[in-house]
Amino acid sequence: MNPEFDPFDERFFADPYPSYRGMRDETPVCRRELPDHRVSPHYWMLSRASDVNVALADWETFSSARGTLVDTDISLIPPNMFNMDPPRHDELRAILARVLTPTRVAGLESHVRARARELVREFREKGRFDASTDYSQLIPTLTMCELMDLPTSDRSKFLQWNLDTLASADFTSEAALRAYEEMGSYWRDLVIERRIVESDDLISQILHNQVEGEELDDDEVAGFCSLLHDASQNTTMNMIANAIIELARYPDERRKLASEPARWPTALEELLRFVAPVQGLTRHTTRDVTLHGVTIPKGDQVLLLYGSANHDETVYPNPDVLDFDRNVRSHWAFGHGIHFCLGNAVARLETRVAIEVLLESIPEYTVEEAGIVRNQLVPTRGVGRAPIGF
Repeated sequence: MNPEFDPFDERFFADPYPSYRGMRDETPVCRRELPDHRVSPHYWMLSRASDVNVALADWETFSSARGTLVDTDISLIPPNMFNMDPPRHDELRAILARVLTPTRVAGLESHVRARARELVREFREKGRFDASTDYSQLIPTLTMCELMDLPTSDRSKFLQWNLDTLASADFTSEAALRAYEEMGSYWRDLVIERRIVESDDLISQILHNQVEGEELDDDEVAGFCSLLHDASQNTTMNMIANAIIELARYPDERRKLASEPARWPTALEELLRFVAPVQGLTRHTTRDVTLHGVTIPKGDQVLLLYGSANHDETVYPNPDVLDFDRNVRSHWAFGHGIHFCLGNAVARLETRVAIEVLLESIPEYTVEEAGIVRNQLVPTRGVGRAPIGF
């Protein structure tokens, strides 16, 4: 293991897995100093699947209330249930779960498929495209517009807000704070409009299907909009881009999908495990925690490395190989416990359909490895550029 492993150092963006393995073997409770910190002078990393799983399940000890991003002042970020513990977390999650139904998610498939086919048609004759900017960044943005009944003419604005906030190198940079301010104004205006004119979109359903005692104010509903905007785009666009890259590197596995679509249910879970879009989120300890002879003091921030858990050899034999014959029964791509990703069904649908449509038209392609640009590792393993030839 490189003892200087830093999830914010671009040297590790392309291949963090050897460092993950080294931490699992040698320092499963690893302390990282932050000399230029803003909130805390250090944080801890947990890399073993068993430790990550226990921490995610124990919200009372590993709290989200002080934020889930490393060294970030969450008072600068719009409130959302990512950064909450029960009971308020559970109350807000129940509201969203009530309207983000399996029927609503299933109804998105024809829309996602149509948009994906339009995009593929646009670049098919060129003989090349960028898996990130020409495809994976657009599908989740267009899906969000459909889910929330937003004008597709604003899609470039939505994408830029996402790139400036959750996908940025600094989550509270000047550009990020400006984006949060612009989003806040946009969402509040939208909420006021939807209170007057009800439709079938997700935000209208949240507003007009509240039960006694909920009575969300405009800022709380705007917080839902902000959450859906950032989370629904960032994770899925990087999942799709990373999947396209890895399927280029594993052409035999790609051909299995192209020729045997019945493999999709298990293949999708292996893809999610292998290129988990969320590589790590943080918690704060509410008491001293001792693991493997090391004590993490009460109040310290802990980065839970989902990406390492998904490549833990004690759970998955030969984990650093993509294998569609592997029967993945569980993984940490969407977390675990009370914060398990509520939008996982939408992400699964978008990823599956995007790859299906691509392989229908372009079953054989290559990735230009030298042209890949990665812009992040945690929270999301971001892909800025990924040139594809065919």
